[in-house]
Amino acid sequence: MSQENRFQVNLAGMIDILSNHLYSDQNVYVRELLQNGTDAIRARRLWDADFDAGEIEVALLQDKATGSKTLCFADNGIGLTADEIEVFLATIASSSKGEKNFGDSAEQSFIGRFGIGLLSCFVVTTEIRLITHSAKTGTVLEWRGNGDGTYAINELPLSERPEVGTTVYLSYQNDIATTDFAELHENLREYLFQYGACLEVPIYLLDGRKRLWINERSNGVGSLADLHALSRAQVLQLGRSLLGDDMRLQDYFILSNETGNTFAVAYVIPFAVSTHARRLHRAYLNRMFVSDEVEAVMPEWAFFTQTVIWTQELQPVASREAFYHNEALERVSQALGASLKQQIKAMPEKQLQRLLNTHYLAFKALACEDRDLLQFIYPHLSFRTLNGEETLQTLLSQSDVIYYTHSVDEFRQIADVVRAQQVPLVNGGYAYDAPILKRLNEVLGREVFKLFQAEDVEFAFQPLFAEEERAFATLLSGLNTRMAAYQVQVVLNYFSPHNIPMLYISSQQTQAERELERVAEASNDLFGDILGSLQAEEESVPLAQLYLNFHNEVVQSVFCSGKSEATIASVVEVLYVQALLMGHYPLKQDEVKLMNQGLLQIIKAMK
Repeated sequence: MSQENRFQVNLAGMIDILSNHLYSDQNVYVRELLQNGTDAIRARRLWDADFDAGEIEVALLQDKATGSKTLCFADNGIGLTADEIEVFLATIASSSKGEKNFGDSAEQSFIGRFGIGLLSCFVVTTEIRLITHSAKTGTVLEWRGNGDGTYAINELPLSERPEVGTTVYLSYQNDIATTDFAELHENLREYLFQYGACLEVPIYLLDGRKRLWINERSNGVGSLADLHALSRAQVLQLGRSLLGDDMRLQDYFILSNETGNTFAVAYVIPFAVSTHARRLHRAYLNRMFVSDEVEAVMPEWAFFTQTVIWTQELQPVASREAFYHNEALERVSQALGASLKQQIKAMPEKQLQRLLNTHYLAFKALACEDRDLLQFIYPHLSFRTLNGEETLQTLLSQSDVIYYTHSVDEFRQIADVVRAQQVPLVNGGYAYDAPILKRLNEVLGREVFKLFQAEDVEFAFQPLFAEEERAFATLLSGLNTRMAAYQVQVVLNYFSPHNIPMLYISSQQTQAERELERVAEASNDLFGDILGSLQAEEESVPLAQLYLNFHNEVVQSVFCSGKSEATIASVVEVLYVQALLMGHYPLKQDEVKLMNQGLLQIIKAMK
C-alpha cells in the first residue's frame, strides 16, 4: 500500500544549495550514484562472505515517441529494507555509510559521509524512482521521490526485481533533457570513468547491445599492494588513462606514508614547468574520485610531478571535491615529500640525469632547502659558466676555488676580463644558483665557491709604467674631479682582452644607491622626497670604478691625441655611459644628458 510522506528538509532550498553552492558541477549526481552502488556492494560482501560478483550497470534510455531520456543505474549490492529507506533516503545528514553493522573496520571502506547522496539527483530531475531488493529481508520495494518534497514507498512483487540489488531511474529535465542522445551518452561515459576509474567494482555502460567496461584500463587500484602488483608499463598506462594520453609519461615514483593509508604515484611531467605553476594533483578517497585540482597534498617543491593520490585518512569538505587543510593533510604532504626524496636518491644515474636536465629548476629549489639531497645531487647540477653549461663535478675537477656572481649583468660585464685570466667563474644570477653555491661550502666543509667582489677584479689589472703615470697624473686628477658628480673614479691601466676599452665595476651597495636615485627621479614629488630622505640617511657609499684599458687603441688614441682636457673628458664620459649600457644598468637622467653633451663636444672638436 502506498503512503505519501514528506522529506525532513526544505527540499527546494536543498536543491538550490546543491546546484549553486555546494557542488561545482551538476554531473556530481553520477558520483553519488556510483558511491551508493559501490557501498551497497561492499556491504553485501561483508554480510555474505561468499558474494564476490558485484557490479554496476548503467544504461541511457530514450523514448522514441517523446524523445525523453532516462538514466538507469543498477547495482547488485545489499539492497535496502523498509526501515533503511525511511532513514537513509528521507532524512538529510543520515547515511548508511555511518552504520557500524559490519564492524568498525568496515566503516572506512564506505565513501559517503554527509547523507546528501541520492538527493543530488534532483539537480537534473524532478523525480527519482528507486527499486530495491534487500538481501536481508528478500522484499522488493519501490521508492519515489519528487521535487516538491514528497516521497512514497510501495512494496512490489518479487518478479519486479528477482535479483538482490538496487536500480535507480532518473528522467532527465532542463538542459540535459534537450542534449543530443549521442552527446549525452558520451558525457555519461566520461563522468563514469572520471569518478569510478579506481573503484574495485566493475562499471558497465550499455551501448546498444554491447557493454562497455568503463574502469577496465585503470586496474581498480585501491591499495598499495594493488599498485606494486602492476608492471612498469601498466603504471604508465594508468597515468595516461587518468591524467590524459597526451602526457607522454616516462618516469614515476611510487610514494606512501608510514600507515599505508595514503599512497601515490608521482608522475614526472615530461617537460619543464614554471616554478610558479599551480600544484594540481588528482586525488581519490576510498577509491572514489575527489578532484584533479587538489593542492597542498604534495609539497610545493614537487611541482615537477603530477601526482595521483589514494587516501583513506584525509577529511573531505562537504562537497567531497577537496580536503580540509588540517594537521592530517600537512602530515600526509610531509610524508609523501619525504618518500619522494628517498625515491629520487635511489634512481639510477642515467635516469637521474634525465630528470635533472628536464627539471633543473625544481631540483635546485629542492636543494636549497634540503642539505641531504643537495649533497646527493650537487655533482649533477649544471650552471652557466665562462665555458657554457658545466656540471659542478666538472668545475670541481678543474679548480680548488671557483668564483660566482650574484647577478647575470655582473657576470656579463666581467666575463671577458676574467676569461682572459683563466679564472673559473659561475653565473650565479639565475634562480637558486647563488644560494646553492653558498650552501655547498657547508656541504663540502671548505670555502670552494667565493662570491666575486668588486675588488676581486683588480688581480686582472696591470698598472701603468712610471713615466706614463707621471704623464697622465694631472689629466686623471681633472677627470676624477669631473666624474665625482657621478660617484665614479677613473682608473687608467692595462688589462686583457685588448679589444675591451673600459670596464665599469661597482659594489652592491653602490648599485643599490644608483637604483634609489633613478627611482627617485622617476617618482612624484612626495615619493621622491621620501626616497631623498632615505638617501640622506645612508652612509657614504664607495665610488664605482671605471677602468680604462691602455692596451686598447681607442683609449690610447684619446689619451695620446694631444686634444684638450675638455675633449678627452667628453670621450671618457661617453665611454662611461657606454660601460653602463653594456652592463645593463638603467641610465639616470643626468647620465643621458652627459652622453648627449659628450657626443656634441666630440662632434665640435672634429670640425
